[in-house]
Amino acid sequence: MADSQFPIENPKDSQFNNGPYMVLSDASTFDSTDGCFIAYVTDQGQEELEAISDFKGVENNQFGSVTLNELIDAYNKVHGTNL
Repeated sequence: MADSQFPIENPKDSQFNNGPYMVLSDASTFDSTDGCFIAYVTDQGQEELEAISDFKGVENNQFGSVTLNELIDAYNKVHGTNL
């Protein structure tokens, strides 16, 4: 799976001292962003995903990804923030 090159650390003076968390689209639960990523899959990867309804069935050469921590780091660089 994808590994982040940019660990996210909140500054001690930030009001946002906990997280980052990934909240699911229905807002019913949350998880740490460590290890989470956004992926696009090949046609074959899509078939594997649909067959077993689990991303573990998708081979490494069947998807491209970016971690959520990398996305947060990029956002901070572009917007001059430190979330």
